[in-house]
Amino acid sequence: MMSILRILLLTCALSLTDAIKKQGEDECVLDGRNESTYRGKVSVTINGRMCEKWNSIPKRYTSFRNCYHNYCRNPDNSIKPWCIVRKRNRYVREYCDIPRMEMKPTKSPPTPVPSNQDTESTCGERRLNRITKIIGGSRSSVESQPWMAAIFRGNGFICGGTLIAPCWVLTAAHCFPDGNNTKQKKYSVILGKNAINETNSAKEQRFKLSKLVVHEDYDYTTENYTHDMALLKIVGSNGQCAVRTNSVRTACLPPFQLMLPTGFYCDIAGYGRHQKGGFEYSRHLKKAEVKLISRDSCQNYYSKDEVNENMLCATGRDWEEDACQGDSGGPLVCEVNHTMFLFGIISWGKECAERLNPGVYTKVTNYNHWISMHTGLPAYTAGSKYPQKD
Repeated sequence: MMSILRILLLTCALSLTDAIKKQGEDECVLDGRNESTYRGKVSVTINGRMCEKWNSIPKRYTSFRNCYHNYCRNPDNSIKPWCIVRKRNRYVREYCDIPRMEMKPTKSPPTPVPSNQDTESTCGERRLNRITKIIGGSRSSVESQPWMAAIFRGNGFICGGTLIAPCWVLTAAHCFPDGNNTKQKKYSVILGKNAINETNSAKEQRFKLSKLVVHEDYDYTTENYTHDMALLKIVGSNGQCAVRTNSVRTACLPPFQLMLPTGFYCDIAGYGRHQKGGFEYSRHLKKAEVKLISRDSCQNYYSKDEVNENMLCATGRDWEEDACQGDSGGPLVCEVNHTMFLFGIISWGKECAERLNPGVYTKVTNYNHWISMHTGLPAYTAGSKYPQKD
């Protein structure tokens, strides 16, 4: 009789556990109920990795604690469903390999954007206004590079960046040596700045960081600059993001993996040192024109391990124009059909404007999906403003 009673009690306990678990599954915040949400059971990423169960991943994902499965989902309206995987002892997000037939059309209504902010259809516009004479470059008014961001730690300028959406700045990972452990409160971003040692309240907009995302595969332990990319989410004291003015605009993002031909001339901009071996930053915003060169040509100057498919290279005319220390994170923008597109992030090089040492840039068009995943802005990363071939 006691044995039968124990079996009955055990059966009841298991049933109660299953009921609690089922209740949790029903409350899973990932699974939604609208018709555009993916509800399938694919649990493998595009890289062939198995997804982790949502309720087993780190504390920062506590909103997923009621999700007992490891199926791919899209809780933040990214460009496709994703999941969390283990990679090099870290938890990272990866897109999933969803068969086309299982995908349902997305019918999320467009979010209205205030008329005083740039959209994906108004990016890349500027007012050219060169003033006088980066190394070998020209002093430039911020209206000709209105997406230029100046990043400060305390009162000290550290890096440049590029405004790609009203609330997001794209820059280099190496500007933040503490990675995602960076104390964000110590940093600020100023847009519309002509000179880093001057303040013009009529042109400038100041922001604090509300979020920092350093590319998870950037390796701080080596001098390899692969994946040298970081995103800064900015917010003003009034809770608003960047307002569109003549001195503050967004640069457009080109389509995924698109690349301009070798020999194409583009602009770089920054507040970096204005002479080789100099100890002071330029202070004034400068721009220079550089020519894109092929990766094979670049590897004639650097090793194949140093320059890979996630980078692009460019040189000044007669090797006299280049980025330098302090320009890191700033833009390499190229004009296509009277619109400026961000193709590169100033990353690294040997010396500054040194003959036979091209500048090396993070190749932005390899990262459209990564940017979209972390910003939730697929319309901005689609490159829809880029001219389409007939």
